[in-house]
Amino acid sequence: MDFQDKRYVVGIDLGTTNSAVSFVDLATLSAGDKKRPIKMFKVPQLTGAGEFTPVPVLPSFLYIPGEYDISRKSLKHPWKREKDQFVGVFARDHGGAVPSRLVSSAKSWLCHARADRQAKILPWGAQGVEKISPVETTAEFLRHIKKSWNHFVKDEDLFLENQFTVITVPASFDEEAREFTLEAARMAGLGNRVTLLEEPLAAFYAWLIRHEHDWQQFVKPDDLILVCDVGGGTTDFTLITLKASQGSPRFERLAVGDHLILGGDNIDLALARYVESQFSQKSALSGDKWKTLCHKCRSAKEQILEKGEERVRITLKGEGRSLIAGTLAADLTRDAVKNILCNGFFPDVTPETDARKKKGKAMAEFGLPYEQEPAITRHIGWFLEKHRQDVIDLLGKPPIPDLILFNGGSLKPSLLQDRTRSAIRSWFAMDDDTLPGVLENGEPDLSVALGASYYGLVKQGTGVRVGSGSPRSYYIGIAAEERRPDAGVANPPLESQDVTVVDGAILNGEFANGDGSFAAGNHGGHTNGGGTGNSARALCVVERGLDEGSTIVLPQMSFEVLTNQPVSFDMFSSSFRSGDRSGDVVVVDDTLTPMTPLQTVIRFGKKDEKRRIPVTIEPEYTELGTLAMWCKSCISSHRWKLQFQLRDVQGVLETRETEVFDEDQVARALKSVTSAFSNKQDIKKVQQLTKSIESILGQKKGAWSLSFLRRMADVLIERSETRKLSPAHEVKWLNLMGFCIRPGFGDAFDEERVRKLWKIYLGGLIFPKSRQNAVDWWIFCRRIAGGLTAGQQRQFFQDISSLVSGGSAAKKMPPQEMTEMWMAAANMERLLVKDKVVLGRKLLNGMKPAKTPRQHLWAVSRLGARELLYGSVDRVISAREVGAWVQKLMKMSWTQKEPVVLAVAQMVRKTDDRTRDLSREMVDDIFPWFENMGAGKEAVAMVKQAIPIESREESQIYGESLPQGLILTNTK
Repeated sequence: MDFQDKRYVVGIDLGTTNSAVSFVDLATLSAGDKKRPIKMFKVPQLTGAGEFTPVPVLPSFLYIPGEYDISRKSLKHPWKREKDQFVGVFARDHGGAVPSRLVSSAKSWLCHARADRQAKILPWGAQGVEKISPVETTAEFLRHIKKSWNHFVKDEDLFLENQFTVITVPASFDEEAREFTLEAARMAGLGNRVTLLEEPLAAFYAWLIRHEHDWQQFVKPDDLILVCDVGGGTTDFTLITLKASQGSPRFERLAVGDHLILGGDNIDLALARYVESQFSQKSALSGDKWKTLCHKCRSAKEQILEKGEERVRITLKGEGRSLIAGTLAADLTRDAVKNILCNGFFPDVTPETDARKKKGKAMAEFGLPYEQEPAITRHIGWFLEKHRQDVIDLLGKPPIPDLILFNGGSLKPSLLQDRTRSAIRSWFAMDDDTLPGVLENGEPDLSVALGASYYGLVKQGTGVRVGSGSPRSYYIGIAAEERRPDAGVANPPLESQDVTVVDGAILNGEFANGDGSFAAGNHGGHTNGGGTGNSARALCVVERGLDEGSTIVLPQMSFEVLTNQPVSFDMFSSSFRSGDRSGDVVVVDDTLTPMTPLQTVIRFGKKDEKRRIPVTIEPEYTELGTLAMWCKSCISSHRWKLQFQLRDVQGVLETRETEVFDEDQVARALKSVTSAFSNKQDIKKVQQLTKSIESILGQKKGAWSLSFLRRMADVLIERSETRKLSPAHEVKWLNLMGFCIRPGFGDAFDEERVRKLWKIYLGGLIFPKSRQNAVDWWIFCRRIAGGLTAGQQRQFFQDISSLVSGGSAAKKMPPQEMTEMWMAAANMERLLVKDKVVLGRKLLNGMKPAKTPRQHLWAVSRLGARELLYGSVDRVISAREVGAWVQKLMKMSWTQKEPVVLAVAQMVRKTDDRTRDLSREMVDDIFPWFENMGAGKEAVAMVKQAIPIESREESQIYGESLPQGLILTNTK
């Protein structure tokens, strides 16, 4: 990193509840400094109406004013703003009373995989309010910080966008959440050179600021340090040790914990549930009142734990005529807070009595997927056990922390620190005198920001570095002509440094087979470099022991990438090879362990022409354990970024498939497909194609594996023009294509396949007058629906609008075709809510119990579902609207009871998100109806309590069987 033109290092802690900013003036540094001059930047912000004050932290809350909500004059900032929305103290305090306009926990939404993070969905559940996306909200926090800083320094050369900026993120943030954080930084005008650093590591660096010259008095060699960081929205764990390295001690990071959306927000929710139970009037709170209660409980918690209050009165005012009579009040006491914290979040735990860790995420308040297990101490035990062998191998002792560094606002109370140490003692059956020590952290709210600036100094060679050396060396397969006669690229001798690489950007992707299909990546398997014998080679990119955050310099090499076609980047690792350096080309042999390949399509040009593009390779081994490979075109300005997550990678990802067909069988089956779709005259071969494939594979259609289905889909896509040969060809193509691609996502290359299929959809049916072709057309649409974008699904909705409206075209449509059309529409989970409402109302209005096909009930249940299979949570229809649908269904006299019971159960399914869940009164009315309809235990259970969708449910909800090994939920 070039510091020559940087005056400041700036560290930004982008927190769930509070953000903080630190900085160091590089011009003031002196080699003899005993104390690093790192300072906090007090962020100027609105602290009240018309009050603008510098504050040590910037509360991570954004308020969207209404037309008559607040005087615009009272929102004036010292700098120009594009919108009236504002962030900080006043946003938090005023928004607590008007929660429908307050955006909070944006950081948690940023890592919510089941939400569209770039869609305007916040404030969650608000009606009639201009909304904002989680990414834009994050950008607003950073934009305010940037403008505050720039207003302070005045000089354009010193503007924040021109400094070395480090932004911290949870250690457990996945790749998408990190990318969204970087996108927010770009939107805020901070450019592309922002460095991301993990929060627990930043917290440890903050400790080193205070002990840079005397840390030996607190830590001795082979000590195991647990950094326990519990903030407002996330919990992070990191293990660090002190090891001798080349004759001198060196701090090394051993492990990073899993992603946990668990923190202060969860504690506030638990306190709010307790207070709600203490209200004398037992009525369900509205969404806004519930949010207000949570904000009041957060404030009361702080008064009790930080200011020593024994009890805090919490009051919710009534509304309208019930202003007085409708007021609710209850006390939150110190004993109640301690009981909830100690028993719910910080209990004593032991491996013997420990409950088995639950899979998946809980469906919880405000739409966020909080952890199902709330006990933070239990997560600590799981984390330490997971890395037991790593600690034993390196330190020769069990994973019992010698020292703990507590960080995050949620761990400020000494009570919770003591409970955590006690829980670790219980887990490992420790004696009292061996209780883990504590590394003092006097500023848990500010330490992450301080540590971020210190890391900036470390990057320029100043200060004590915490190493994170890669335990393995990593390699990327390179292709060569001598084992790929069709490559047409010269293969240099092994010792040559002028290497030509094809297949994606340094990898061994399979070329298109002669029949047009692709076998890239084997969908979780490995091609062993794509070749056999010693001809397979690999390029060492990350050498063993290389520290995260290091720059990788490769020798001058020439590479080529294949563009506009599926390619697979093969990766290898080795934990025992020594001597390999970044840039070395080695032979692939048993010393290299194959890893799960990265599969992608590199786009170049507008015509989708398959080309080889000369590129240079610019690898980065980031602070977050990611290998980022930049392929830079030598003939244009294009740059493509490929990313590999290297942490905790143990080898090839195991496929879920239980059946893998012999390659000769697969080749024969694909050849039969090619043959059938090549001859217009042999209609019988087309009609009997499915049976022929079943005979070749020795398996019925329903048992065909996902990898085989997708390979056959590639063959069919290449031969889509053969639909024109005859109606029989088209109907068989539609039937097989839809079956092979269902549900339209799940394989790495499905996005590319669906992109091609969308062009076929736009072209429409070749033989629209054939009734069977028309039916199979809608089935085909339903099966590819999951792979369509929101825009494409919206186009589909517009295309069927005339049919939905009940016009002349709809009246002429045969019943079976109409049913399949409704099922296709219902499977479009990314449709706008207003479009789903149009479809659902129309479908319900035409229902007659004696004549309604059960598929129509299935369709209305998909449209009104509380929990979607692949769509984002913001595309769920409002509880009020679906409640009206359910009431309408319950008033009808059904002869077939099971289909309507299942439909109602899905529409009333409990999620624990008060925005999506139906009212308590509505649900209470359903149980007697369930009893009269003979509802099964499962239907009743999913309405009574939040139960995540299990894989066995998916086929029923999806409407047909799924490819072997494919799981729909939590994929997007």
